[in-house]
Amino acid sequence: MLEIWFKNSLIYRFTLAVLEVIGQSYFGRLVEKTGMALVNSKIAHCLRYIANRPYRPDNSMVYRLLERINQKSSAFRERMFLLLKESCVYSLMSNSKAFFLFSSFLIPMVAFYPFIDELGRKYFGGLRLIGLWDEAYLLISAGYVFLYWFFVKRDRPLASTPAGAPMLLLMAVSIYLCLMYSPYPHLGFEGLRVVIQYLFWFFILNSYLTDDKKAYLVIRLLVYAGGIMGIHGIIQFILQVPTPSSWTDIAEGFTGTRVFSIVESPNVLGSIFILMIPLCLALILQRNRDFTDRLVFFVLFGAMGLSLVLTLSRGAWLGAAVAMGIFCLAVNPRWLFLLGAGGGAMLMVPSVMNRITYLLSPQYIISSRSGGRLLRYETGWNMFLRNKWTGVGLGHFGGAVAMNNKNLVPNTFYMDNYWLKTAVEMGIWGAAAFALLIAFLVFWSIRAVKQSEDYDTRLVTAGGFAGLCGVLIHNFGENIFEVPYMVVYFWTIAALVFYFGFSRKRYSLS
Repeated sequence: MLEIWFKNSLIYRFTLAVLEVIGQSYFGRLVEKTGMALVNSKIAHCLRYIANRPYRPDNSMVYRLLERINQKSSAFRERMFLLLKESCVYSLMSNSKAFFLFSSFLIPMVAFYPFIDELGRKYFGGLRLIGLWDEAYLLISAGYVFLYWFFVKRDRPLASTPAGAPMLLLMAVSIYLCLMYSPYPHLGFEGLRVVIQYLFWFFILNSYLTDDKKAYLVIRLLVYAGGIMGIHGIIQFILQVPTPSSWTDIAEGFTGTRVFSIVESPNVLGSIFILMIPLCLALILQRNRDFTDRLVFFVLFGAMGLSLVLTLSRGAWLGAAVAMGIFCLAVNPRWLFLLGAGGGAMLMVPSVMNRITYLLSPQYIISSRSGGRLLRYETGWNMFLRNKWTGVGLGHFGGAVAMNNKNLVPNTFYMDNYWLKTAVEMGIWGAAAFALLIAFLVFWSIRAVKQSEDYDTRLVTAGGFAGLCGVLIHNFGENIFEVPYMVVYFWTIAALVFYFGFSRKRYSLS
């Protein structure tokens, strides 16, 4: 109903008329001919061939290894299951509604990771155990997935994806660098934990997502979490919550309230919206969505979009623009006109325009080179050149681990660029392993979008992929992957993209 109303609106009809005029103009015909030449080129043909090839997991080394483990352990697992089934504990737990709720919402509750982490540390930070909650949650979730496979899905191996091999390679390289090139071993271990720990969420979600019900539950909760933070951000703006002076450049002057919700950083909040906004838009546009659902998601979409503007985070704006551009290209390139119109409307907001014009001003260049991002980038690059092969050591530069141990690494500082921070800490070998993982993720995500089974599936797959690309761009201007829940969100959505692109077909055939 909402879709019909929008198509009958003056804005929609005006947009179609403008697009038709542009299409019939000289510029429009030139763009069309250029596009046709590119589409019909040999390079495009080769890329289409690669993108349309079906994914065959049984050809991968990781899949064959998992299949062999499954075959070798099947008899043992069957005997253990029969013994467990006869016990009183199993009878009690299998008949318990609490256990059913626990198993249904344990992993999907990862959507509210920031709420648990930030609010827990804020109000219960004095308790020593609160700092270990994320490790405990990870272990419990991993244990649940393993036990579910061990006892229930005895005929099926653990799930395998195209990103599994490069992810294991990054882990192996990180462990090697930690053991061989860490001036302070305990810092190296902490830095290693930051790299490896949150990657396991990809494997957990990849094994958990076995049907659409589970997948859409995770997506729905993710969007709800983002929407709640969006509404909270708007409330902060209305109440004119004070903005810490460290969030603005002195030369820039007062910029007004920068919303941050519960995450204590407008840049991180903006990055959360980069991930959630395309997913929310995908849910709004799905054809099988009822009116009430569509309306709720529309409200959450508006709240997140407005809060994104109110973060005044230029890096987040750029990441969101890239994300929405990719979403439009994947679903309907004509929507790029609406995206451009929305971007133009944003520029009419005085605070937004001031932030952008200051970025392009000589004052920003001077201020940034004397004590801002440009100085940090230059210093970090020089450190990389001095230790370009193996880096200065995991946890020894640019992140939370190094900043919490400045007595050991006094020359460190917070690096507003995760790519450069990774290169400085891990050198060429570590940066190459990380870049290979991201390249695999992007390439196979494109194939996942291309091979979507229907329009609704294509929407959520494209929405997830678009958000991932937006965060990768944002990492050039912010150390986003140093924030635990951002890494968890990132790999959770990556697992969702791979489920809809590859695993869904395999599970439906099974």
